[in-house]
Amino acid sequence: MVKKIFIGALLLIAIAIAGCSDEASNGRVVAVSFPNTTSSWQRNGDSIKRFLEEDNFTVDIQFAGSASEQSSQIAELLEKKPKCIVIGAIDGEGLVDVLEKAKEYEIPVIAFDRIIKNTDAVTYYASYDNEAIGEAWGMYFEAALNLKGGGGPYNIEFFAGGPTDNNAHLFHKNMMAILDPYIKSGKLICRSGQTDFDSVAVADWNSSNARTRIKTLLDTYYKDGAPLQAVVSPNDDIAGVILEEIRARNMAAPLISGLDADPAALERIKAGQQTFTVGKDPDHLTAKCVRMIKAVVEGTQPDINDVKTYNNGVKIVPAYLCTPMIIDKTNVDQIKG
Repeated sequence: MVKKIFIGALLLIAIAIAGCSDEASNGRVVAVSFPNTTSSWQRNGDSIKRFLEEDNFTVDIQFAGSASEQSSQIAELLEKKPKCIVIGAIDGEGLVDVLEKAKEYEIPVIAFDRIIKNTDAVTYYASYDNEAIGEAWGMYFEAALNLKGGGGPYNIEFFAGGPTDNNAHLFHKNMMAILDPYIKSGKLICRSGQTDFDSVAVADWNSSNARTRIKTLLDTYYKDGAPLQAVVSPNDDIAGVILEEIRARNMAAPLISGLDADPAALERIKAGQQTFTVGKDPDHLTAKCVRMIKAVVEGTQPDINDVKTYNNGVKIVPAYLCTPMIIDKTNVDQIKG
């Protein structure tokens, strides 16, 4: 009898605790699935968690090191039936099957920074204006090399981000829309002939893969001492290894782009090594995403400023796009590293 009473008491306590937990969160449980591939993903995830918890949300956040691990984590998160799930996709085309469960459970899905493709399960998208980033790269090279004014010819090589990241495709497409006419006119010369996305993409945005490719380019197409005057780099990590390999061959530093405004890149810009980067204010994006989450959970309309750009292959995903910022020697001292 004592044992049965004791077990019954434990059950009552457990039920009471569960009830208190649910009451404390008011059912405002949010799931987050991000990559752990860079420190910026960890920082963004931690910021979203902190902001939501300050407003009495419960946040279940998972970080994944691979696309398969992320798919498994998302499946587990969805089984807990959160009010919303936020996903920074490792493979933007690999989540179709697992997100069928989100549709079944009627769980809103917010794509963070990277669009999720080929599924109608995506409810909203929070990101930067990725088309504007590609355009900014192209316009900066155009102006810095005075291509409109007749500058050139200049040797140039291209690098792009990971093939599974839709943003990388947008960056390259919009940058090439500006620079390709100068390649055709001969003002820009790509000695390798590698200008299409598939030829210049860096798998997984991995700087080691970029290092291998720049070594091959330099040792194959520039071994005769020809200068490499411009390089389109898709982010700051890759710009760093490109510059290291160029410096190792005692070649002059080219005009080179970047992305993310990493502290190391800001120092390179100050030192006159890297030409410019594009800053994406993480605080701005996470703040906008948090507002979007709150609206979704509370059943109100979130802020949206784009309803035409992001066709994921199944639907146009309503989006909020933050504005990026060009950072070079003229304003780098005003930026916090």
